Amino acid sequence: MSNLKNSRVFGARSLTRKISLMKLKSLKLALLVSFSACLLPFSSTWAQTQSDSIITRSVVVQPDDTLRSIARREFGKSGLSPMLANFNALKETDELIPGQIIRIPLFTPVERQYATVIFVKGEVMKGDAELKRGDKVYMHELIITGENGFAALHFASGSVINMQPQTHARLERINCLESDDSCLIVLDSAQGEVSSEVNRRDGQPTEFMINTPYASAAVRGTIFEMNALSSKLLVGVTEGEVLLQAGNNDLPLDQGFGSIAQQDLPPSDPIALLPAPVYRYIPTRAAKGDTISWWALSDVEQYLINLSSDEDGQEVVANFSEQEGILAIDDIDAGEYFMNVRGIDSNGLKGFKSPTKIVVAAIDDSITPVDTEVSRVGNEFLVSVIDPPETAPGYEIQISTKADFTDPLSVDVANPGTAIFRLETDKIYTRARVLLEPELVSAFGAVAESQ
Repeated sequence: MSNLKNSRVFGARSLTRKISLMKLKSLKLALLVSFSACLLPFSSTWAQTQSDSIITRSVVVQPDDTLRSIARREFGKSGLSPMLANFNALKETDELIPGQIIRIPLFTPVERQYATVIFVKGEVMKGDAELKRGDKVYMHELIITGENGFAALHFASGSVINMQPQTHARLERINCLESDDSCLIVLDSAQGEVSSEVNRRDGQPTEFMINTPYASAAVRGTIFEMNALSSKLLVGVTEGEVLLQAGNNDLPLDQGFGSIAQQDLPPSDPIALLPAPVYRYIPTRAAKGDTISWWALSDVEQYLINLSSDEDGQEVVANFSEQEGILAIDDIDAGEYFMNVRGIDSNGLKGFKSPTKIVVAAIDDSITPVDTEVSRVGNEFLVSVIDPPETAPGYEIQISTKADFTDPLSVDVANPGTAIFRLETDKIYTRARVLLEPELVSAFGAVAESQ
């Protein structure tokens, strides 16, 4: 953890030498830091002077813990165990006793650092207060999302975390000023699902870690997801790499792989994530009753479909779960959206996303639907709107080789509403609807078929 290189971490002997050089006021404050940590050992004890200071946090030794394992868990580097031993007046080789208290030093500037809420939907609470866009989230503040709650937090370095419904997460540490040698972000998630896009400033490394009851993931420049279930932890990496730490076991995960960690067990061997689905049909515009389809993947338990109003997928509009490779559009407000489809395998691991942009149109039931007729000359089919209204701005004409229009071909035409299609087929089916605006249409009229 490179930001500790310049930290003022003093062992017992070096602290004694420093005391003689301090002014009386500074002496009192330094003693307050030391005695506060000793008097309150069973809580996350924090003390701070009025200038840059040593912050201490106490942890309880667990069975099989060593100074090296604690340094790896707390700092992400087992090589910092000599510093940890010196700070606690111990030898690095000393055997630790379960229940023993080890103080964790952390240098923190007086300026309070925070994450900014950039998106909230549904029920999301920060403590007893409702979380709102633009709120600041400081260290140790608990965020809880409800059954339909989503939240996105943005850090000064550019990193973003997205919290899915029924997630509990607490910002445990943040040292991410531009003046810091590195950016350190630690998030504790007791349950739920968190996805992360880790970014960094030019020349400033970012160390991002998410801790759960079963394992931790140390991330450097990557996009990944963690889902803490009641009995296990799921991790999937879609960009970069992650070091999954479960107990005393480390598992590097490269892009395109995931793993499962269960309590008291080492993480599973890397599991290849499902590829991104390939779209089969995306309508020019989708109105109620229309469908979007994709080619089915093998080994898929279900598909997760996400609609958002932004390209990054942070401002979630709706989530859907489907068993087949098709999504019926229903009860979605008119507008332009970004859509992602991904498969979920039998392990519960999510595969790669398949992004696309869609336009959803509202149906104006006050407009009378129009019918079509079709005539054929060789391989050419002439489709015409019957008695087209003079006031209609245009029409959307669809043709298909199937009566259920599962794979239609769509074209927008102006008045008088005619289009010619060249197809190597014996029969086609046609229908049309009035195109009032790009996001406002009439219902489809009756289906016609060629003779």
